[in-house]
Amino acid sequence: MNTQMVKELVVRAGQELVKSGLAARTWGNVSCRLDENFFAITPSGRSYEIMGPEDIVICRIEDCTYEGNIKPSSEKKIHALLYKTCPDVNFVIHTHQPAASVLSAADINDMPSKGFNLLGDKVPVAAYGLPGTNKLTNGVAKALTNCRGQAVIMSNHGAICFGKDYEETFSAAQQLEEACLAFVHSRYMTLSSASAYNEINFYKYYVSLIPGKKSAIADEPIILGSSRRSGKGFIMEGDPETAFRLDDRTISGAALIHQAIYINRKDVNFIRQTSDSGLFAISLTNRPLIPLLDDFAQIVGLSARSARSSKTADVVKALKRHPAVLIPGSGALCCAATADDANAVKAIMEKNALAQIGTQMFGGGRAISRLDSLIMHLVYTMSYSKKAN
Repeated sequence: MNTQMVKELVVRAGQELVKSGLAARTWGNVSCRLDENFFAITPSGRSYEIMGPEDIVICRIEDCTYEGNIKPSSEKKIHALLYKTCPDVNFVIHTHQPAASVLSAADINDMPSKGFNLLGDKVPVAAYGLPGTNKLTNGVAKALTNCRGQAVIMSNHGAICFGKDYEETFSAAQQLEEACLAFVHSRYMTLSSASAYNEINFYKYYVSLIPGKKSAIADEPIILGSSRRSGKGFIMEGDPETAFRLDDRTISGAALIHQAIYINRKDVNFIRQTSDSGLFAISLTNRPLIPLLDDFAQIVGLSARSARSSKTADVVKALKRHPAVLIPGSGALCCAATADDANAVKAIMEKNALAQIGTQMFGGGRAISRLDSLIMHLVYTMSYSKKAN
């Protein structure tokens, strides 16, 4: 393939990452080998939905140098490493797929993967390193020495999958997700003595593991709704939509919480409730979400706190300076200046919740340090978030 065809294939692969649920927004990256000296890779911090061939960057395999004003993905060193050490590899994708992300935060060294032809007998877990650093690349390099398949899980960071071409690489990523789900489900069934996996029972079992919370198990979340700021008021979304004024003192119910958030947080224009099963389960435990995944650290920060109750004052207090808050029995409210940012917060809250629950089956997760979380959050808010919009 010529350079233009390779760039178009990388764009197509980026869009497929989002469509298949293996990545979202700017998370993850894709590359394709051009020849023995060069590879094409997705740019840093740009949305896959609006990316075009002109945005794809050509990098030298030997030293990752490139020409032009568009920066390549910060993970270019890992892609170059694979092209250097694996002559048969012509395509690489870094995914933030949900099930693999769970195991990236679990306290394990590898994941059994017998029965999956592209994964070998086990998938190694590379040591943790900040995104784009030599530490992360070195961890992947070491893991590759124990890799007999076409995937490596990166601690707190997702996975890297590779193959001879586009199709094989995506097949490896899909097999990895299936294998990771099977491993988590098997672990749950062993611990709970369940004869089969059941999603509702899986989340109920998690709640029962939290001291003093067995009686907190509920069947349905309290609906608080989603909304958007509008002039001197806000609109509760739904069918039909309902408009309220910020100075209306007669507001009650769920709308009262939204009103208070808009009054206290001038930076918030959109509020999204998520009652995703994982977040609903964690909301019943009154525990915060901790940074088990690096994209959570980037977007949400050090934690998402749990309000003491669903009372308006408690919700506003717990949300202070944070983009999201857990509300007992409701799930979470995710807040941002734009609808796209609010949806990004919602997506990563749901994924990190799954990781927090899944790692509980393995004795708890390996959280990212406070310092590293602060570094990633600062870099994201100062740079990547601006590119994504």
